[in-house]
Amino acid sequence: MKGGRGKRGRAAAATREATLTIERLGTGGDGIAHLEGRPVFVPFTLPGETWRVVLQEGGAWRGRPLERLGEPVARAEPSCPHFTRCGGCLLQHLPDPLYDEFKRQRVIEPLRQARIDHSVPALLARSPQASRRRVRLAYARRGGRLLLGYRALRSHDIVPIATCPISLPVIQDLLPPLTGLLTSLGGEIREGEVVVTATHTGLDVRLGGVEARSLEQRERLAAFADTWDLARLTVASERGAAEAIVTRRPPVLRFGTTLVTLPLASFLQATEAGEAALQAAVADWLPDRTRVVDLYAGLGTLTLPIATRCERLDLVEGDADASAACARAIAAYPRLQARCRDLEADPLEAAELAPFDAAVLDPPRSGAARQVERLAKASLDRIVYVSCHPGSFARDAQHLQAAGFELVALRPVDQFLFAPEVELAALFLRGQAKAKLNA
Repeated sequence: MKGGRGKRGRAAAATREATLTIERLGTGGDGIAHLEGRPVFVPFTLPGETWRVVLQEGGAWRGRPLERLGEPVARAEPSCPHFTRCGGCLLQHLPDPLYDEFKRQRVIEPLRQARIDHSVPALLARSPQASRRRVRLAYARRGGRLLLGYRALRSHDIVPIATCPISLPVIQDLLPPLTGLLTSLGGEIREGEVVVTATHTGLDVRLGGVEARSLEQRERLAAFADTWDLARLTVASERGAAEAIVTRRPPVLRFGTTLVTLPLASFLQATEAGEAALQAAVADWLPDRTRVVDLYAGLGTLTLPIATRCERLDLVEGDADASAACARAIAAYPRLQARCRDLEADPLEAAELAPFDAAVLDPPRSGAARQVERLAKASLDRIVYVSCHPGSFARDAQHLQAAGFELVALRPVDQFLFAPEVELAALFLRGQAKAKLNA
């Protein structure tokens, strides 16, 4: 009986309706209204709009929008037929002025909370439509049909897609054939993840949840790679073991004049436009003949384009495959060195940073708290910090500020079109570097 009452109670809560007026946008892009003193988060809405919603209770109240009421508020026309069903692009309905200000506020608010006084300029390098060079898709068999697409918002459900307007056309063209390929591999292929990356030598495709045990499966995969002129096609089992079934050309990325072969799984900036904006900030803020340490260097994305200007360049990265790929690419250059080191567990100490004039760092979303503590104690006086999370950036910036660094330049970069995320590049100076700036 208790179980029955609980089920009825949950069902009633799930179907409760309310009429709400959206007051503002939250950091995740949801509209925020209030009901009974509690915030309610309603996706795909705008400030000033009134909506009839279904309330969904959990850790926070969320509203599933049913009907827009009252006078309309100016909206942008979504460019994607999957908008509101796919959980990827949450901001397609925002008109440009509101969109730009929303992204600026994503940077302004964490800085304000950290008591860091610096103006935030307009967004740079908004990545255009049809520019995303890597997509990560989910697939699963449901009712005898294989579905390939993105996850729905806050759900494990898959929204099948035949197009993705933010992605490069060469990636969009591959989506329907990929569904056919996975279907043809047989019923043992149940679910997994597909990653498609556009490189300078062609598409690099990784099929998760696929082992390709039979000769027939391997032949199908090889034929698919030939038909669609893939650079490489890799399968990865549920246990994580990856195997390149076909490498027709090494999948290569170009950073300045340096060519780096993409490892089977490695971080990559989402668009070339966003990458170029971040590289430009690094190039503008590092003087010639500087001794540079690049922390969380990845494949060398940010500093290899200026390697010839550096007196010394050390690239430190925790991912072994990425570090090895970078090392192979720079093997002929004695002033460049790539090292593999987990900077979360084992950050470079102040003494190890002593040979360098400047540091570049591009940490994960969690930031670089332990490494920043060591940078604060080091002798170098110039730091270029690239961040994909304004909150962790503000925390680290606060620590640098306490150590005498001043935030002297900041560039927000809109690499993830229609997503709430915003990236930034920032320049910190102290000591002689700061004195030269003010001279």
